[in-house]
Amino acid sequence: MELTSHNEGTWSLEKVSELEYLMLSRIKESANPAGCDGALDRLYPSPVTPTAKLEQNEVISIEEDWGEYAGPDIRAGFDRALRTVVSDIASASVEDIDGMDYYAITVPDIHAESWCSALNQARLVLHHRHDFPDESEEVESGPVSEEWMAMLQSEIYGMLMEFLIQKVLWDQ
Repeated sequence: MELTSHNEGTWSLEKVSELEYLMLSRIKESANPAGCDGALDRLYPSPVTPTAKLEQNEVISIEEDWGEYAGPDIRAGFDRALRTVVSDIASASVEDIDGMDYYAITVPDIHAESWCSALNQARLVLHHRHDFPDESEEVESGPVSEEWMAMLQSEIYGMLMEFLIQKVLWDQ
């Protein structure tokens, strides 16, 4: 995969292999935190810190208000970002390079924040759902498994986020 920031307000993913495109196309499912309490807690944290000196009923009241008033906006923001990214991915063209099919996607710079949001959400969910080790720990090698594919997916998402932050968002 080649990532390029263009001067005319776009960036692109070029020479995207079929495997890389598959990983990208899984973003919506990968970002869904349903059934993963760790991911839900990370994406929608309590506004009350564990060290807050509040009575339990105060904590419950604050968390209920937060869930009622702020929660829907946070979820809507994540949903908008995911819809934008899914639409951008669906716009991919296929090009033949030396007898191999590769995908190419051109994206407006204004979508970069949506991409970062969606990629980050998907990485968080993948890490919690598959209980990935800390970066300092080694991942066991072995046959290709669902966990291995999820780790590869997370790495691709992280590489894209790094590119977007360094080459698209900081250059604006």
